[in-house]
Order: sequence, then C-alpha cells, then structure tokens
Amino acid sequence: MNEIRKDYIAEKYVIFSPKRAKRPHAFRKLKEKDIPPEKCPFCPGNEHLTPKAIKQIPKKNWKVRLIPNKFPALSEVPFNGEEGKGFFKHYKPYGYHEVLIETPDHYKEYHELSMKQLELCFKTLVERYKFLLAKKETVYVTVFKNEGKMAGASLGHTHSQIIASPVFPKKISEKMTASEKYYKKEQRCPYCDIIKAEKKKKERVVSENKEFIVLAPYASTWPYETWIFPKKHISDISCLDNSQQKYLVKTIKKLLGKYAELFGDLPYHIVYNSFPKSDFWHFHIEIYPKLKIYGGFEYFGLYVNEVLPEYAAKKLKF
Repeated sequence: MNEIRKDYIAEKYVIFSPKRAKRPHAFRKLKEKDIPPEKCPFCPGNEHLTPKAIKQIPKKNWKVRLIPNKFPALSEVPFNGEEGKGFFKHYKPYGYHEVLIETPDHYKEYHELSMKQLELCFKTLVERYKFLLAKKETVYVTVFKNEGKMAGASLGHTHSQIIASPVFPKKISEKMTASEKYYKKEQRCPYCDIIKAEKKKKERVVSENKEFIVLAPYASTWPYETWIFPKKHISDISCLDNSQQKYLVKTIKKLLGKYAELFGDLPYHIVYNSFPKSDFWHFHIEIYPKLKIYGGFEYFGLYVNEVLPEYAAKKLKF
C-alpha cells in the first residue's frame, strides 16, 4: 500500500510506492574501476599526477594519503565576507577541498579493507576535520564519500572528500533548524528520542552493538538508506574516543559488506553529519545506496521511494 511519510523532525515528505519497484530497470547498479592502476593518480607510483600531499602515513610506502583536490570547489583565497548588493550577493570561493585516499590498493573496496587500515583512515579523517574546523573563517566541515560513477565519483579508486567552507550546506542547516526547534520545545535531543522510539518499535533497526545503532529511517529518501547513530549523545565526530571509533569503523565495514552481499558492486554515498558541542544535534552517518535515478518529483522537494524501510531493515540485518 502506498503511503506518504514525514521525516522525523524536518519538513520533508516521502511517498512510498512499493509497486514502482517492479518497473523495468527500477534499480540500476553501475560501479566499475574505470581506469587501470598504471594510469590512476591515486595509485602508488603516480603521486606526480596529484597535488603535493598534505600528509602520507607512513611517508614511505604510504597506506593513507591526504591531498588537495586537483579540481577544488573551494580554495585558499582571501575571505572578505559577503559581497555585492540586492539580488547579487556573493562570496569569494574561500575554503579547503581535500581528498583522503584510503588505500594504495586500486582494486580494494572500502569494506574489504582491514580493521587496522580502516581505523587509520578514520583517525586521519578526524584529525583533519578538527584542523580545518579550527580555521577562523570555516563555518562547516563537510565529510563525505562517493563510491561509483552513479554516485558522482570521478575515479574508482576508493577515497573520501573533506570540504571546509564559510557557509552552512543548505540540507544541514535545515536539519539543524528542525532539531533546534524540537530541543527548545522538549528540552531533549530529538535524535536521542528517535533512537529510543525506534528501539521500542524494533521494525526499522538494522543492527546495534555496545556503542552504535543502525536504522532504516522512517521516511527514507533512497531505497535501503541507513543511518548510523552513537547511542550516547555525541554531537561531533571529534568527540568519539578510541573505543567508539573502533566500534563505528566495525559497524560501517559490516554494513557496507551487507550491501555488497545483497547488491554486488554498488554505488553509494556516505555523509557524515557533525557539529561541535551541541545539545540539540546528534552526530550520525547517512548511507545512500544509488539503486535508482530520481524521476522528477524530487525537483519539487517531494521524494518517491519504492522500498519501505521496514523491508529494508529486514534485508540488511547483520
């Protein structure tokens, strides 16, 4: 049965239409290593094809490499705040746009990396996040991963991106506004309440361990979308201790492994939602498998999802 669901707290609505999943090519999967290692700028031996590394761990025979993006959305230019007048206000493109190359192995998928390697990647990512957030003009640091061409990755070699900007991303701003509104009314973090409610319901819980819980969100935008929450109230990724980082890395590895088991070579996005020291914001990670292409409704802010989250949670359980 079709149903329209509202997001937990934000003004976002999703039409669930399971019958649309029967359309020809409703779910597409396209992710491949499009160039060989000898031509890949992220492979060892080809370091000259990228900007000079910000960090290599270790310096020789690196396992993780952090570099400036060769084609940055933002760059280190003088920042003078808002410029222009009336309808034509603008900013200088100040900021940082960096790439974290998570393995020297061209053919390794992210979930196939060892726990030790994944922990090194995560630690490097968090350290860089903290460094960029401390910059005077930085308002928000966006951390995300695109895997596969359908998810926007220009190179198949697994990597994540970090962008520090002088403005808030629109979607984060909208979610934070809704979250703050709930907090002011209830004097509680909305996501802590969501976790409690979903644990009680059980039907959308994919998995949980000592520190983290994985949910198929009630009004999920994408088929088989999942959110990962720390059970304790933590608003910022940099507040995770070593033990929590290990639990999180293990959770991501298992979840992505489950996606691969169900769908094979799957394109996806991973988005890190973080904000420093906030009572109303709860750090979480959102994973969007790219099993479909938007059909048109989405341009009007109305989404159609062919897979109910209750069904997705059952299929993804681990």
